Amino acid sequence: MHLDPVSPDNVNAKRLSEIASLEVWEGNRQVKLKTLFRIEEDRSETSQEDLLEITGDLSRARRIGYKTTAGTMLIKGHGGLYIGESMSGGRIIVEGTAGSWLGLNMRGGTIEVLGGAGDLVGAASRGATKGMAGGSITVKGNAGSEIGEWMQSGTIRIMGSTEMFSGVHMLGGTLHISGGTSGRAGAHMKGGKIVVSGNLPAILPSFSFEEVRDQTKVEKDNVPGPFYVFSGDNNEDGNGRLFTSVLNNPQLKWCEKYLET
Repeated sequence: MHLDPVSPDNVNAKRLSEIASLEVWEGNRQVKLKTLFRIEEDRSETSQEDLLEITGDLSRARRIGYKTTAGTMLIKGHGGLYIGESMSGGRIIVEGTAGSWLGLNMRGGTIEVLGGAGDLVGAASRGATKGMAGGSITVKGNAGSEIGEWMQSGTIRIMGSTEMFSGVHMLGGTLHISGGTSGRAGAHMKGGKIVVSGNLPAILPSFSFEEVRDQTKVEKDNVPGPFYVFSGDNNEDGNGRLFTSVLNNPQLKWCEKYLET
């Protein structure tokens, strides 16, 4: 299902009959939204005027919240692929899990996922070289590979762990991984900041050791260390920064012999 029209600022201003008649793609045919969902209006005193709530298993859905600019969307279940693609404002909350390409080409707004997410969070479209350029993404669980690929600005927080190539081709912004990451973090990085509070098995040889810091910041939040700090990727003449926990990475203790005494 391609659910491009399903976003708060596209739905909330419409009557129920208009929403029901929106056309979406199911496979290779267009159908009206009312054939896929039961559409209701919440008229309770506690309802939010700008809230769009979707309940169900949308694991096969694509592009929910496409180009969202305002309002709030609450997804109760699996949200599918491309949630919040090209989003520039508003808020999307996923109470379940999200598929790959969460926040693809995002420009602003906020996405929160209470479960895990797939690959390429905050990334660029395949073949493009400009990814997330603003806003904030938080994933409470684990995420897949290539998180923040071609990221330009904004903040991504992964509260769990990630797979390979976190921050690959990163140009700017901040990526904080509270857990560990499988490896090759920051490959081809030219700018931005990656903070790994858990384990990172090895640092790419194209990064230079800079210093040890007691803590660092992710937006306005202090993140306690201490951290080994590296710069790179030198293969790309990059000036990005990679912070990785001293306590959770004893295999990197060799760095300390380069500290001035």
